[in-house]
Amino acid sequence: MKIDKFHSNYVNNLYKTNDERKKGHVEGPTTAKSTVEISSQAKDLVKKINESEDANFSEKVESIRRSIQEGAYLANSEKIADKILEKIDSERLDKK
Repeated sequence: MKIDKFHSNYVNNLYKTNDERKKGHVEGPTTAKSTVEISSQAKDLVKKINESEDANFSEKVESIRRSIQEGAYLANSEKIADKILEKIDSERLDKK
């Protein structure tokens, strides 16, 4: 998964000193280990996004992300409701 500049800055700022950043860890006792598992659906989604022919997809997502962070994103509730109803209708038709 791609880590953009925003996230890498956050990760770098977690450590207090340059030495800790270089080592990638902070000295001290560990309490527990964590494991991360990425589902096959998430892997498939990333693969589909990467294979997408829509070159503007990433730019569009980035634009929306920036708007949300700046508090300037305005969601059109009517469009959202219409899409939800369309999805429900299509699922009902698929079940018949």
